[in-house]
Amino acid sequence: MPAMQAPVQAFERLGSAGMLCDIWDTPKVLKQLLEKHLKAGGGVEIAGLRDKLPDSHGLKGRTPLEVMAACSHGKGASCSHRKISLIGSGTSWHVSLLAEYLIEHIARIPVEVQYASEFRYRQPLLQPGDILIVVSNSGETTDAVESLRKVRRSPNGESVLIIAVVNEVESTLARESDVAINVSAGSEVGVASTKGFSAASMIFALLAAALGQETGTFVAAEQGVFLDHIKAIPDKVQTVLDRESKSLKREGTADKPLEIGECALWDIACQNALAQNVIFLGRGFNFPIALEGAMKCKELAYIHAEGYPAAEMKHGPIALIDQFMPVVVICPKADTGYEKIKANIEEVKARSGAVIAITEETNTELQAPLCEHVIYVPETHEYLMPLLCVIPLQLLGYMMGVLRGNEVDNPRGLIKSVSTKMGSPRGKGSGYPS
Repeated sequence: MPAMQAPVQAFERLGSAGMLCDIWDTPKVLKQLLEKHLKAGGGVEIAGLRDKLPDSHGLKGRTPLEVMAACSHGKGASCSHRKISLIGSGTSWHVSLLAEYLIEHIARIPVEVQYASEFRYRQPLLQPGDILIVVSNSGETTDAVESLRKVRRSPNGESVLIIAVVNEVESTLARESDVAINVSAGSEVGVASTKGFSAASMIFALLAAALGQETGTFVAAEQGVFLDHIKAIPDKVQTVLDRESKSLKREGTADKPLEIGECALWDIACQNALAQNVIFLGRGFNFPIALEGAMKCKELAYIHAEGYPAAEMKHGPIALIDQFMPVVVICPKADTGYEKIKANIEEVKARSGAVIAITEETNTELQAPLCEHVIYVPETHEYLMPLLCVIPLQLLGYMMGVLRGNEVDNPRGLIKSVSTKMGSPRGKGSGYPS
């Protein structure tokens, strides 16, 4: 492992280009998605979901939105045994987990999430009317592509709706699926996905809202409140970026490094960059974000990190906690399990663990001595809190990677899958970022 660079030396390697630029693009990407998919009179419109499937399809004459809504266990729905299966790899798997929470809570449709690398070698139990959603940034991840093709060849494959959620509309997955939803994140400089994760998460929030409207499980008043919160997300992400990393993007400041206290997240990174292990905890909608935070810590800082549901800490990980183990806890008051997560923090403190908490800016309950550090984000709907909480975790992994002298834009061992146009050979990929 490279020796940690002095904060002054490391600061000289920061700038507006590279992965930091990717993260800072997030508000613009999210705003463009909202402009594209939110209807002027209210509601959500995602291209392709209201187009009837062709006569060659086993579900011909029905729209993808109708097929998905038929799986609902919600208001007025007859008993349905159909389901949505979501598959992905790496960051795309974490997006899929978040999608599971969103779709099940809002549209009351059963969802199961699997790794594409595992799904590919299983015998899929899919029946007519089931849905397979394949999530892949490049649309070329080998395991994801082969999983799609396996479903197509299965006994009921012609009557399974296949949707690709991709960032490349010219990709293999987009071409071979029934519907391709473009997350429209644009190209990323960094190999590790950042704005792509946020864009895909936003797409699933919008998809869940559209399904909730279609199934009747999301009444107009609830949907109106939810969509109002969604519209505010890009500006709130910008608020987090300004607070936690604007000082890193200053031009011409290599001879004037950050002062202590000028950027709280940089100070946290400096204090924890030599850690050998980090635990990330979250509950409910924020559990996938704990997993994503741990992944960024591994990918960028080369530090062993694990993400857990907060309540699972006592089933093993608690034995590892001591004064040398930073514990990052996503603990917004919007979370229905907030009091339980606070109890988890107290368990960490009882074992001399150092807690870094993420919560709303109006919450003063987690300050010292309970937590060593508190990272604040604006208030929002419980379902949308992951879109805000993931930003400081991406930045923290990035900063610790820089401090450790790592090539954060091109982490060792990782390569991007490259999408190719029809007629040319498929790009080779590691399966991540997917």
